[in-house]
Amino acid sequence: MRPRQDFQIVHHIVCRHRVEVEVCPPRAELYFHDERWIDPIDTQLRFEAIVYNSDRGVTWQVLAPDGGPGQGTIDATGLYQAPDKGGLASGTTDVVVATARGDPLRKAFAWVTLVGRGPLPAPVPRLEIWPKVATLYYQQGADNSYIDDRNKLRVFRAFPRHAAGSAVNWSVTGGAINVVGPDSTFATYVAPLSGGDAEQTVTATLASDPSVVDHAKIILLNYNWPGL
Repeated sequence: MRPRQDFQIVHHIVCRHRVEVEVCPPRAELYFHDERWIDPIDTQLRFEAIVYNSDRGVTWQVLAPDGGPGQGTIDATGLYQAPDKGGLASGTTDVVVATARGDPLRKAFAWVTLVGRGPLPAPVPRLEIWPKVATLYYQQGADNSYIDDRNKLRVFRAFPRHAAGSAVNWSVTGGAINVVGPDSTFATYVAPLSGGDAEQTVTATLASDPSVVDHAKIILLNYNWPGL
């Protein structure tokens, strides 16, 4: 009689390890790309992804907290670049997402807080006239013939600052002023033939923005020779 043999069935179970992803650092604070007086290194950051149970790495993207498009950008190496401030508020948050290539359902997240006031405001256009005050004599009358003709006219110059263009329009109360020189930033005022003591105002206006003006004062006099 043959001896009894016991048979044992062994089930081989193959365990597949789940892919996991971690991102470092999980949180970061950066300045806007166009922030004033900031080292550019403080407007970017390289994120690192650690992938467990896969050697295929990750893909990167930037999202808003609500899942829409983010404000900054990130390249294939994980280098995040902050955006310009524009109309964004300080404290705007971006979400950096690392997705495992081996399992697109496995993701890791990092939060980036963007801070700063942005670039300096654009300088306000302005205009300056030189000289600010000129004392001149009438061409004729009284003893004005004793006065050198150079004291009967004056060249004014306008200096546009932070303006889109340098063209200037000139005007003067009670008289005329002629544009001279290589461009319209120079103008010559010639005193009237005669009159009493008076003041006139020379006005320079920026052609590209009529709200930008400056003024100079002209004092008109007669000369009386002592003892005559």
